[in-house]
Amino acid sequence: MCSSNRIRSQVMIGAAAVAAVTLSDAAARATVSGPPDGLSDAVGHWHPLLVHFPVALLLIAVVAEGLCVIRRDGRYADAARFMVTAAAWLSIPTAVTGFLRADALTLDAARQSLFAVHRIAGIATPVLAFLAAGLAEGTRRSGQVWEQMLYRIVLLLAAVAAGVAGHYGGQLVFGAGFFRLW
Repeated sequence: MCSSNRIRSQVMIGAAAVAAVTLSDAAARATVSGPPDGLSDAVGHWHPLLVHFPVALLLIAVVAEGLCVIRRDGRYADAARFMVTAAAWLSIPTAVTGFLRADALTLDAARQSLFAVHRIAGIATPVLAFLAAGLAEGTRRSGQVWEQMLYRIVLLLAAVAAGVAGHYGGQLVFGAGFFRLW
């Protein structure tokens, strides 16, 4: 019985050591601590809540547009057009809260490059989303094949930009090795 108590205590010591390392690693990744400091920081705290919806809308709009091509059903194009337009408008408060949140961040040199990619892709996403929304409406009115192809390319680029921004935002929050793509 004595050896099982010793094993149990060693397991507990090991678990405590792992928990301490995990907590210190999480603390090292934390860039902002404490409650919001001022109105702009408080508004910036909404960025993680707002960011997911426009990204999801863009990704599902690509799926709907793909289904429109495969099934030759215009209802999917209508759904994609609605989602792209909604994503474009919702990306504005997402970008604004992201900029406000960025002002409160303190990043080390290694994470600044992650943040630069996140910011560039985050700026590109609403620009491409509005361009795609405008092209979608123009395609609906004119029916021009070249305009439809351009719309689909820009929509895909908007979804890729949103995915890249999301990936690098996740790297900033959870650490550079959390989810490796390459």
